[in-house]
Amino acid sequence: NFSIPMKFCFISFLLFSFWFPNDDIISDGYVSQLSVQVGDSLTVYLNAYKVDSDYLLKLYNLKGDVVGKFKVAVAPQEKTKDEPWKNGYGYKPTLKLKVPNLKSGVYLWANQIPFIVKATKPKIIVVYSSNTENAYGNSGGKSLYAFNSSKKEPAAIVSFLRPINLPKHSEAFLRWFCDQRFSDVGYIADIDLDNYSELKSAKLLLIIGHSEYWSLDGRKNFDRFVNEGNDAMILSGNTMWWQVRYDRRLNQLISYKRNPDPEPSPCLKTINWNSPILDYSILNSIGADFPHAGYGQKQDNGWDGYKIVNPQSPLLKGIKVKQGNIIALPSDEYDGVPILGFEGKNNPIVDNRLLGFKRIEIVGYDSAALEKPGLATWIVFQRTKKSGIIINTGSTDWCSQRGMNNNQIKKITVNMINQLLKNENVFSPQKK
Repeated sequence: NFSIPMKFCFISFLLFSFWFPNDDIISDGYVSQLSVQVGDSLTVYLNAYKVDSDYLLKLYNLKGDVVGKFKVAVAPQEKTKDEPWKNGYGYKPTLKLKVPNLKSGVYLWANQIPFIVKATKPKIIVVYSSNTENAYGNSGGKSLYAFNSSKKEPAAIVSFLRPINLPKHSEAFLRWFCDQRFSDVGYIADIDLDNYSELKSAKLLLIIGHSEYWSLDGRKNFDRFVNEGNDAMILSGNTMWWQVRYDRRLNQLISYKRNPDPEPSPCLKTINWNSPILDYSILNSIGADFPHAGYGQKQDNGWDGYKIVNPQSPLLKGIKVKQGNIIALPSDEYDGVPILGFEGKNNPIVDNRLLGFKRIEIVGYDSAALEKPGLATWIVFQRTKKSGIIINTGSTDWCSQRGMNNNQIKKITVNMINQLLKNENVFSPQKK
């Protein structure tokens, strides 16, 4: 039995271990810029639970390995009282450094504060959904949404200079993918899509998770990338739904959404991309959109996964599946292609008269619902004879833990990447 003093010490130890896992004292923090090249200047801002003038700050990769150690002074910090969600937290700098020679990827300060090291000339580019994470994050009291904002009043501008978590809908993919045997892989943030030089060396672009918020220049550069003959995989749902802008310093995400936008230029209004005023069809860029599908699990009459249309699809190589079988994928939100109707029980027909693509096919589909019943679709298509191939899985959860728990999803993802990189046929036999 413990004596009373021993009991007190033991309970204190347990409480400390609970509140400060792995003896870590970092509460939160952020970086001066989310994506950087090796050799760039980076400032880290940390808030600690207590003062420590000789704290060993560790830098982790997504495998959990420590890849850097830095002696710094940390202390409790207070965020600014002047709209911290909009103006940033205003912490004092903890560490200023030149980015060390690290492989391109996502890294975590104190195993919790993300930043991206970019590559110089990658063959594969993974786009980290930084805009969506900032939009939904409510650090400082507000997000772009009412449900998690103070007084249920959303913000129209949110800062990148505040604590923002790893992306909910793609963290599992990021941790899995960094351990796969693909060479020449680079990572960028959404904001990097505005600069075409970040893309021009690549063959394949991966849009992952829940890539909902896109700038005008980002969209134009995505279309240019594909139109120049390069390929893209949309492993995301509710993709390309809202237009956003950035401030001049690139520290803020601007999205007035349903509130009046003071921007005078109609083409820069922060509204849904399918709004007629923007005249920039989501369907033309990625083949499917949210209104043609909608919400997934618990809000539809579907089967929480993709019902296979053609088991002969090259994308399903090595997967034992028959027509009408389900590949499990419970999804929060889905995108869908316009459908004319059904041929038989398991063969939805694409309305390609509306799309005008050179070729398109549905690999699988699920029931979804928005204001009315919709159809979620996993598609592969080519816009024109000279453009690249786009595979769009149409699900917010292909890259979440739900998707990554399914070995079939992981196998198919590897198939799709390898087939596009090797310029192999990705259409079913009758679609050649």
